Amino acid sequence: MIYFDNSSTTKPYKEVVELVARLMSEEFGNSSSLHILGIRAERILESTRKTLAETIKAEPEEIIFTSGGTESINMALKGSAAAMKRSGKHILTSPIEHDASLESLKTLSEMGFEVEYIEVDQYGHILLDDLSRKIRPDTILVNIMAVNNELGTIEPVEEAAGIIKSKNEKTVFHVDAVQAYGKIPVNVRRLNADFISFSSHKIHGPKGVGMLYMRKGARIHPLITGGGHERKLRSGTVNVPGIAGFGLAATTKISRMQKDSEICKKVRNRLLTELRNSLGNSVRVNSPEDGISNILNISFKGVKSENILHFLESKDIFVSSGSACHSRRDTTSHVLKAVGIPSEWAEGAIRFSFSGDNTEDQAKICADAIVNILKTVQKI
Repeated sequence: MIYFDNSSTTKPYKEVVELVARLMSEEFGNSSSLHILGIRAERILESTRKTLAETIKAEPEEIIFTSGGTESINMALKGSAAAMKRSGKHILTSPIEHDASLESLKTLSEMGFEVEYIEVDQYGHILLDDLSRKIRPDTILVNIMAVNNELGTIEPVEEAAGIIKSKNEKTVFHVDAVQAYGKIPVNVRRLNADFISFSSHKIHGPKGVGMLYMRKGARIHPLITGGGHERKLRSGTVNVPGIAGFGLAATTKISRMQKDSEICKKVRNRLLTELRNSLGNSVRVNSPEDGISNILNISFKGVKSENILHFLESKDIFVSSGSACHSRRDTTSHVLKAVGIPSEWAEGAIRFSFSGDNTEDQAKICADAIVNILKTVQKI
């Protein structure tokens, strides 16, 4: 099997699976219980909170555990908008954000908030001048992703934070770091964001676990109420085994970050070279050259992405036609539309996303399979 869909999800590290399984069996206590099983579970929880905080240079009390990136994003956007609504209702974002952000903002729009979009260039970089022009005294929230999940574009979020806070220091800044964490350094002190969202299953951890960084002093209205867990900000019995697995996955991935990046770059370059050599003008690269090393978005002329995807699947090669959150819809990616990819190219777009487990040989096999299907289609 060749797995080139690591931006959708990653295979958990073996040691993570073993840890989660052991804790589910041996340390199954509720971390809110007062007996010894609960106390042991709470110790694991708080130890992991400290570990994860250290990976982003945060304080443990700035970490809130969630069920994943989607919940973290919903919590940051809806929760902070509710807390800030007396200061204004203007919100800024980009048109290429993940659906978790766009759908949350759509909900806020229906509630009376004004959502405005920052312009992007042909590769998805936000235009900082446009951001600066559009911030207003009543701008309560700005939402920008650190790395685009379809193109691999690295956004200038540190520069954006500087502009936002210089224009209006009360404006809340949320960063979606789901695709960035474990691939590029994330330092909350340098970034100067109020909220940052993270996910476990994108870095070889268990699904159903995430975290939200919430800067000291930031305000939020909780979305989930009940037992008062996570400092009354996110109620619900805490998934201690999953969180522990997240912590182990994070430290392992970050220790391998540079090595994995170099491997991904070699695999990316090999795949692109093979395709260009064989297909020439039938290939269009949508990802920027300075993008993250593990994502490569390519369009193929004259064939739909679903056909390529299912042909590769028949060869035991797994890729994506875009974000896994909307790839089952029969619509062109909103990201490709926003950056101006012509429809005849957009309908043949494939996202390849790599991990440190991939090889250049796999890239060659994948490229050969794609060349085969395109030549077959062209003959027809």
